[in-house]
Amino acid sequence: MTMGAIARRITRVITAVVCVAVSVGVSVATLHVPTREGGGERFNPARYRGDVIADTVINHTTGVDKTQGTGTAGSPYDNKGDFPEAGYTPSDFHAPCSIWTYRDAESVWNCQVSGLQDLDTSSPHVRDVLSDYFVKLLDYGVAGFRVDAVKHMPPEDVLAIKKLVAKKSGRSMNDIWWTQEVIGDNAEAAEIQPRNYLKTGQVNEFQYAYRLKSLFSNSLAGGSLSIKDIPQNITDSGKASVFVTNWDTERNNMTLTYKDGDAYQLANAFMLAYPYGTPNVFSGYEFHDTDSGASGATATSVPDIDCSKDSGWSCTERWPDVHGMVGWHNVAGDAPLSDWQDDGDNMIAFGRGGRAFIAINNSVRTRTVTYHTALPAGEYCDVYASADCSGSVHVRFDGDATLTVPAGSAVAFHIAATPYTVRQ
Repeated sequence: MTMGAIARRITRVITAVVCVAVSVGVSVATLHVPTREGGGERFNPARYRGDVIADTVINHTTGVDKTQGTGTAGSPYDNKGDFPEAGYTPSDFHAPCSIWTYRDAESVWNCQVSGLQDLDTSSPHVRDVLSDYFVKLLDYGVAGFRVDAVKHMPPEDVLAIKKLVAKKSGRSMNDIWWTQEVIGDNAEAAEIQPRNYLKTGQVNEFQYAYRLKSLFSNSLAGGSLSIKDIPQNITDSGKASVFVTNWDTERNNMTLTYKDGDAYQLANAFMLAYPYGTPNVFSGYEFHDTDSGASGATATSVPDIDCSKDSGWSCTERWPDVHGMVGWHNVAGDAPLSDWQDDGDNMIAFGRGGRAFIAINNSVRTRTVTYHTALPAGEYCDVYASADCSGSVHVRFDGDATLTVPAGSAVAFHIAATPYTVRQ
């Protein structure tokens, strides 16, 4: 496939996603869920259109173990730093060296991670090439970026690149959604911690995902950290991009995955309901070991996603509970956490003001509990159970609702999904 063909395919994909009414936005492997303010009007799916978030790798290129080769678009390269199609020469890379310790920021910033040729992002020419790349993606219709391996670049370099992108594209920096992979580890150098990159944009909050696994594998409210306090001592909500799993952590057993069944689904529901960070729903393919690829993939191509039964693709965003919770999230909008109730163990419930309410049962038996909500009296659809309102909830005039929540499941409802609105 040529560069032109790749560009045309990217444009078609972006156009298809943005023009079709969906409740989430799509990136390479993650569904970015933009927050929308909800209201009491009838739910209209067209309000929630897709935002395409591109996954970008700008710290490094190919591995030094590959003497020379040709990319899938026909572009040549070698391990000396010659990338003519990209406009890179050996002078655009740091001198070859291996990261010898993560306690030394200069080693992390200037040496090769996993043997990959390390770009010198302090170079004006490299910054110019990279900013042109971002601007081209914006021109294609991309709304923002997830930037890989950010802690392997000095914070000032990343900020300078984004400033160039804003200048060249005629946009404000704040109008370019930008989240950064910075895996925080207190044992590593202070200079490469997530807090140093907050001037540029959001950061992926890995601790949130790790905590979700621990909580949903044990007790939601009965341990040393209650799930109500999950944001404690991590990145501020407005600067955090959160997820239940991603393509790296699912393979190293650090986070919940589709293999965890009910716990994985409930963790996604909680992430979409709890007012912390910008949620990202991971949708990928099934795997059997660390290096498993997509079904039917080759060394140079990956087939189109197939969400049919037994296809090998997980297609998480299409699961009825996840789809319903994205709508729940959008209707909840910026409403504050309210009416928190729990049993001190694995049954929790909470609302988002008078807009939405959810009860989560992470235990092994069905529970029937009466909860107080702030929602107006009436009949609501259980959006976790189905999209057709086959499950319903009655809220009494005092705001109370008696909910029967199956083991490993949830009941979720909001003001924009009622038996009346679903029939319209």
